[in-house]
Amino acid sequence: MPRFIPHELLVKFKSGISRERIEFILKHNGIDILSEIQLGRLYHVRISDGRSVESAITRLTSYQEIEYAEPNHRYEIQK
Repeated sequence: MPRFIPHELLVKFKSGISRERIEFILKHNGIDILSEIQLGRLYHVRISDGRSVESAITRLTSYQEIEYAEPNHRYEIQK
């Protein structure tokens, strides 16, 4: 089983970035918002254009508005 969920990322934007700019960056890169985790800053997103997680992270982190982008990791509780 993969250590992260395929086609999903967590993307954190720097403070003060407008909602319109966030939506433009994500849409322009074939990414859909699944949920907003931290108001206006942290988003759970899905890659909708078939690119790999690694490729999407490389593209997103080239934007100065993005603080980080990372895979949506799976965590398992050990019993």
